[in-house]
Amino acid sequence: MKYLLRIFLLSPFLLSNPLAAQDSTGLAGTPYQETALAAGQISPYLFKEWYSGTVRTSDDKVHDGVQLRYDLVKDEVEYKTGSGLFRLSSGVTEFTIPTGTDLYTFKSGYPTVGSQTEKSFYRVLYDGNTKLLKKYAHPIKVEKASATRSMDAGAKLFILKDNKLNPVQLSNRNSFLKLLTDEKNKMQYVIREQQLDFAGDDDLARLLEEYDSYKAGRGGN
Repeated sequence: MKYLLRIFLLSPFLLSNPLAAQDSTGLAGTPYQETALAAGQISPYLFKEWYSGTVRTSDDKVHDGVQLRYDLVKDEVEYKTGSGLFRLSSGVTEFTIPTGTDLYTFKSGYPTVGSQTEKSFYRVLYDGNTKLLKKYAHPIKVEKASATRSMDAGAKLFILKDNKLNPVQLSNRNSFLKLLTDEKNKMQYVIREQQLDFAGDDDLARLLEEYDSYKAGRGGN
């Protein structure tokens, strides 16, 4: 009788508390209650849709098949399982969002630059010895496999070289070519040979790949 009475008393609380939903992912996030956007307010998410992706935590465990969204404003990962929403404000080193059109891989742990810290997430466009990273500022409304300058007008590109994050611009070739002056002639040849016009960040990723390949072929000298 006491057991039945206890269940009866707890039932209203369980039914009225959506945050009591079980987290089956093993990520141990913080329960989160989504609030409706005010009139004219821009969504804080890179994509408004949920996608099944992966999350790598600081203990190097990979959690696959997690329904994810990326909050650009708070620079946090949000996920859902069942009827519960959860937030990961720390302990995440990498996450991926495959949209069906492109694969978005985000990593943290890079040197500080401007207002960005080592906890800030960047999309990894090229992950060689030299790296090309992108920091989004606005949600993606129209997705393309090769982003153009106009599509990601608010996004910022960075080249990681010699453990330093260097801001670069596709519209200003000198901003990235000055970082590759040790192979200036080779890079100019690659640009002409492959007809790189840097209308999209994939051209810059290709140039950095050629740069790393050439450096590796020469023993890094």
